Amino acid sequence: MKVFSILSLITFILATEAIASTSDVKRGNKDDDIEAPNKNIWKGSNHHSVWGNSGHSNGHGNSHGHGNYWGHHDSDSESSNSDSEVSDNEQSSIYDGYMERVVTSDDCPAQYLTKTEGVTYPTIKKVSYYSSTMGRDREMNVILPAHYSHKKKYPVLYYLHALTGDEDSLLADGIGTDIIPTDLYNEGKAKEMIIVLPDQYVPADGVGVEPIPSLEYCEGYDNFINELINDIMPYIKSHYSIATGRENTAICGFSMGGRNSLYIGYTRSDLFGYVGAFSPAPGVTPGDDMLGHHKGLLTESEFRADVPLIVSFISCGTNDTFIYDFPKSYDEILTKNGQKNIFVDVPGADHDLRACATGYYNFIQTLFGALLH
Repeated sequence: MKVFSILSLITFILATEAIASTSDVKRGNKDDDIEAPNKNIWKGSNHHSVWGNSGHSNGHGNSHGHGNYWGHHDSDSESSNSDSEVSDNEQSSIYDGYMERVVTSDDCPAQYLTKTEGVTYPTIKKVSYYSSTMGRDREMNVILPAHYSHKKKYPVLYYLHALTGDEDSLLADGIGTDIIPTDLYNEGKAKEMIIVLPDQYVPADGVGVEPIPSLEYCEGYDNFINELINDIMPYIKSHYSIATGRENTAICGFSMGGRNSLYIGYTRSDLFGYVGAFSPAPGVTPGDDMLGHHKGLLTESEFRADVPLIVSFISCGTNDTFIYDFPKSYDEILTKNGQKNIFVDVPGADHDLRACATGYYNFIQTLFGALLH
């Protein structure tokens, strides 16, 4: 595993500031509607369009192994047994060979990063919920499909931000958080879905430390699994018309969000059927970087799903100067553990918005049985 340099830290900080500076989204009041920014930040020569490029298939053929459930099984948390709309046996039959159907692209076409005139895009609502994990009210953004109706039930994607971010970070220009799913749905390449953007910094003491890259600050993200399962998911279920069960529930994220998505998705595979990690940060398993030694949320042998995932997806830029080869190491550990996983390289991308958008663009097209038709 390569060791980070001070230059890598500077690169990360500058990238984080760039995301913040490109976002026109401001924190709103409870239940305020937010209009996502509509600017294309990829106007330089670094971005190339791959319109018509179907990419390549990256699915591994290994069979799934089985381990123990990890994470917290609270009586008030989401339960896959009572909510699941498809039995385990039915899922196994329906989704047999599903990951092998995935065809990936090594870039997100520029057309999916700016809004198209005449197209109706989703409503983005800032909502407030009570976090029993933190002992106070918290905010998150909920993206409802463009033609949301209480008469329909929608699958749910939880999309997690990077280190030092918040619930607004993934609404920045150039990521396409609301544009990509809408345009792909209109083209018949994706399902309609509700997308939830939470703040995943949930320090155990409820206070936390200064938001800078450090091991102590990273630990504040470890507790998010409890707030997600015990507070956020029940809120979404009680306030929106959602389809339940793991086959209708996905989690993904960029950088630290990718790290937490792998941890949560694999430890609670009873709740999540789809897991995506775009340039996932260190810390899922033990490892060392310039911040020091990450103890790991799981040992390498524990990094497996008790219930085989419908889709497991990891991507990373080939020129990532911040997390280097951690994403590839996760893919190798999963393969060693008999877990099917799709790994996609994003040629020339650093730890940047292009890497994030490309991973998201690919992952969205795999969700909620979109490839069954």
